[in-house]
Amino acid sequence: MATEQPEIEHKTVAPVLMAGIRIIGKYEECGRLFKRLGKKFGFNICGPAFLLYYDEEQKDDEADFEACMSIKKGTGTDDISVREFPGGKCVSLLHYGPYDTLSASYERILCYCKENEIKIISPIREVYIKSRGMFFKGNPKKYITEIQIFYQDCDEHSDS
Repeated sequence: MATEQPEIEHKTVAPVLMAGIRIIGKYEECGRLFKRLGKKFGFNICGPAFLLYYDEEQKDDEADFEACMSIKKGTGTDDISVREFPGGKCVSLLHYGPYDTLSASYERILCYCKENEIKIISPIREVYIKSRGMFFKGNPKKYITEIQIFYQDCDEHSDS
């Protein structure tokens, strides 16, 4: 019996105070970046970890991305930015399963955006609702990742 695919939704995401480390490198480096954020902000973390992707396409070696944590308060350093993530309107898709199968969900949501002529605003956000922990890997089959692709609402930006 085939499993039902999650629905693609339109939603509005609220702004959030965040701490982030942006690099150009390999996606696998995000684990060490999340650990650094966890050590610095500890009890001030107030939501799931997320990545912001700034590239227009997937890059394996020189990806431009930012590992982020929602925080209650805190100050940045030379390489850790603390600022408000603005939120906004987005197309959202929940992905169930390991990270190495995310590409199928990305293909699906990007096709939806293209078919519906949605003008994507960078960065794309990947929120780790249920994921590996700081100390334990957990079961990758039970991971839940939300892909959020932000867009410009044409009605709000017309020149009338």
